[in-house]
Amino acid sequence: MKVVLIHAILALALLLPSASHGQKRLNLFTECDCNKTLLKQELNYVNHTIDPVNAQVNLFIVTNYLSNGGRVYDLQFKGQQELAGNSLNFKVSTTAVMTGLERDEYLNKRIELGLAGFLAGTDYADLVDLTAEAPPAPEEASDEDSEMVDNWNNWIFEANASFSADVESQRSRNDLRLGFEADRTTPDWRLRFSPNFYYRIEKINKDGGQLTSIRRDQWYEAKAIKSIGNHWSVGLFNSMNSSTYQNIDFGIRLSPAIEYNIYDYNQVPFKEFTIAYRLGWVRNVYTEETIFLKTEESLARQSLDINLRLRQRWGSIFAGVAAGNYMNDFKKNRLSMDARANVRLIKGLSFNVGGSYNIINDQISLAKGEASIEDILLGQAQLATNYSADIRFGFSYTFGSLYNNVINTRL
Repeated sequence: MKVVLIHAILALALLLPSASHGQKRLNLFTECDCNKTLLKQELNYVNHTIDPVNAQVNLFIVTNYLSNGGRVYDLQFKGQQELAGNSLNFKVSTTAVMTGLERDEYLNKRIELGLAGFLAGTDYADLVDLTAEAPPAPEEASDEDSEMVDNWNNWIFEANASFSADVESQRSRNDLRLGFEADRTTPDWRLRFSPNFYYRIEKINKDGGQLTSIRRDQWYEAKAIKSIGNHWSVGLFNSMNSSTYQNIDFGIRLSPAIEYNIYDYNQVPFKEFTIAYRLGWVRNVYTEETIFLKTEESLARQSLDINLRLRQRWGSIFAGVAAGNYMNDFKKNRLSMDARANVRLIKGLSFNVGGSYNIINDQISLAKGEASIEDILLGQAQLATNYSADIRFGFSYTFGSLYNNVINTRL
């Protein structure tokens, strides 16, 4: 009985908050897509709390992934309690050639610098020590230095290739993917060119015979986007494709587009409400005759996309509607609705929900006739459908010790 009582007392002591907990430290809550383990290690002079309500400083970081492979982090520091009214906002840019560790270390240094400036003039300023060095005196510029320019003219290229093989006694599957991407991003222009190739061969032994399935997809996409002021942009989209899955020997699309953002484009990291319209030309040559008795056709197509994105400290919300149709027959249309939300309801409790619904009446490339059982099971051919839908939701609840400054990555 005494042993049980002793264990109960020890367990209760472990659950109770420690009176020696570092309450003299500043409580910092961080919401980010970043390396929090390294952040705790570098910023070891603050309490990293899991509760934004009890934190004196909330740090909210939004990550924007650029088409050239780089990233832009938007940092927002907001003071609470005795630091209410203090705030600091700035951006940190990283390049595509940085490794993950280089990117994390660079971001952490900027976070620490921003936190130091945020604390200046408060009782917590003594927690931070900054060292600044004057840049070296400029040497006499050589002709080579004066002519130093970006020889790539803001272009970034990326090539990728992958192969996978999965073998069992009764089946085997090989996948080959090849891709190339060229991007150029400036304040006025976004240019992108991307060819891709996919090949899959799958073999299944059945009833003494062998069933072989081959899927081949080739496609390329290109776009040129021109900025016009802080709310408007125009663009031209072009794509070509060949797909055994979609019953297309050769397809080409050309679509000019225009977009209006109700909010200023500078606010995109935190909120955007865009309306985009495209009107283009589509040309398809089919592998087999389609359900509309076509072996090839040229069509005009229009589409309208409306998207709303909000990213705030309480969470994020996305809602989008996309509608399109072929101009020769308005019955050949598609309507897509998509919504997602991740919201912090109360202390420690978050709710996430998402779903989509698509009304599909524009599968113009479907081959005439019934798909075989083999094609259906192996995903070899596109199937007819007039809708698709999905829904997902969940909760997460975090409770316990408000502070977690310990770093332990063992096992």
